[in-house]
Amino acid sequence: MAILKYVVLGSGGIANFHITNFDSQPDVQVVGFQDISTAQLDRWKGRYPNAIYSTDPAELLAKTRPDFACVCSSNIAHAPLTLAALKARVHVMCEKPMAMNVAEAESMEKARADAGTIGAINFSYRCVAAFRFAREIIASGELGRVQRLNVVYLQSFLGAETTPWSWRNDASVAGFGALGDLGVHMIDGAGFVSSLTPVRTVGAAQTLVKHKKDPAGVSKPITTDTNASFLVEYDNGALGTFETSQVVPGYGNHFRIEISGEQGVLRFSSEDNEGIFMYVGRSLSRYSTWAKEAFPRVLIPTDFATRQPKSNMESFVRLLRGEKVDCPTFADGLRAQRVLNGIGDSMASNSWVQL
Repeated sequence: MAILKYVVLGSGGIANFHITNFDSQPDVQVVGFQDISTAQLDRWKGRYPNAIYSTDPAELLAKTRPDFACVCSSNIAHAPLTLAALKARVHVMCEKPMAMNVAEAESMEKARADAGTIGAINFSYRCVAAFRFAREIIASGELGRVQRLNVVYLQSFLGAETTPWSWRNDASVAGFGALGDLGVHMIDGAGFVSSLTPVRTVGAAQTLVKHKKDPAGVSKPITTDTNASFLVEYDNGALGTFETSQVVPGYGNHFRIEISGEQGVLRFSSEDNEGIFMYVGRSLSRYSTWAKEAFPRVLIPTDFATRQPKSNMESFVRLLRGEKVDCPTFADGLRAQRVLNGIGDSMASNSWVQL
């Protein structure tokens, strides 16, 4: 099996997640690192002494001639780094959100198509077995026509006094706050599981925490959203309600989706990779009930779980090797980007926005 060589463009915190998962794949080798910070590059040199290091992405790509690049930078650099990689005609795995805006995302997808390469976005929750099992149930028709989606993603870290300010709190660098960090997972996760396409949206976002101290103790403004609520109408007429926040005390990383159809309800969460709550079937849905909600938790079949990819990095490598596997594409990233920016447009116009 030929070795697949790759470079890391943007070597900050999330790069470790990408590298750890790519390193777990057979015959995949990191050959280079890029970052605007030499300090970030230095932290990798002990672990990968034979790799090439550069602050210039074009230079790194020319020296290493990799098969693919993973883009792990801050959001503002996703588009330029991806475009540099595609100019070198290498495949790209990019972190989410895809870009700062729709225009950037469209330029990335066009460049990918022109280069004839594969582009993927790391929507990591697609690899949660509970999400994938729910998708199979809906695709089989067991739930009937999907009628509603309720999606919640809550965290507490940004509201905590002990959490310092970071680039993710700067709209000029991150583009979004909770919407870009959590909301984009919600948009993609709901679409992935239901196989529905968003057609219009309306929403509102707020910044409830106005300032935080950086690691040096200097108070800095937070210019990104800390929480948001929005609606999405899908191509089959179903309506999705979404709520996200990074300032709710007590929540670590709570991402939950509930989907109901003509013949039942599914509820599943990122915090439970082994089970799914189900109330499904024609006999059950035939009758109304005034009983307390007590949907049974069903264990996901181990045979199903063991067949699923453990990460998008695994799916991406298998895709590059010619296997037929599903992997979140640039088209998926662009679809989610349109919803993100549509929410902002709806706030400006105080009305629904067609996607």
